[in-house]
Amino acid sequence: MKLEEAIQQVLNQKGEPMTVAELTDAINAQRLCTRHDGSAVCDFQVHGRSFNRTDLFERKGNVVKLKQ
Repeated sequence: MKLEEAIQQVLNQKGEPMTVAELTDAINAQRLCTRHDGSAVCDFQVHGRSFNRTDLFERKGNVVKLKQ
């Protein structure tokens, strides 16, 4: 699963905005996405993907929510 898909899934499950750290923890706990070497994703990756995909996410500080 791509990281942006994992972020979307976690946000849909939670039903409310989440911090980057909360998203990272949930993605890793559910093993929705890993890095190319098989290790867990890090906050920096979730931050970057949610920041760059303005078509999918809205950001306010470190809080991420799905774009309506």
